[in-house]
Amino acid sequence: MISKENIEVTKIITEKLSHDNINWALIGSSNLALQGVDVRAHDIDILTDKEGALRIGKLLKEFTKEEVGYKESEKFRSYFGKFIINGIDVEIMGDLLVVNPSGDIWDETTNFLDKKIYFQIDDTEIPIISLDQEYKAYSRQGKEKKAQKIAERITFQATNS
Repeated sequence: MISKENIEVTKIITEKLSHDNINWALIGSSNLALQGVDVRAHDIDILTDKEGALRIGKLLKEFTKEEVGYKESEKFRSYFGKFIINGIDVEIMGDLLVVNPSGDIWDETTNFLDKKIYFQIDDTEIPIISLDQEYKAYSRQGKEKKAQKIAERITFQATNS
């Protein structure tokens, strides 16, 4: 489930980024909810590259909660920034590397941008990552419950198309 507020903020972001030739896509729970996966979307996650993250940081400067910079944690490494737009948390991840439960670094997320698709809301085309790519990402991270929900949606779409 995705709220009207979340959709409106996604449209604002799309509008702000559409004029700057930034390679980006919506990922995570908001993306899944838009595509009909049974999840609750509380925030907005954006995947991009290093250059895109730095440019987005400038374009969304007025909403900055945490400036874009290189960050490392136990689970991720990326050019990361946090923003709040109309009360909705927005996270930007550039050149994202995911550390799997086994400790291996997985860098295939950078290829997701080459395979992005578009989701139409009213007159706004939002770049998103396909459910197949999201399934790979959640599976690699060991998030089996969410991966299962994605697999169920993929199966539902395949049998109803």
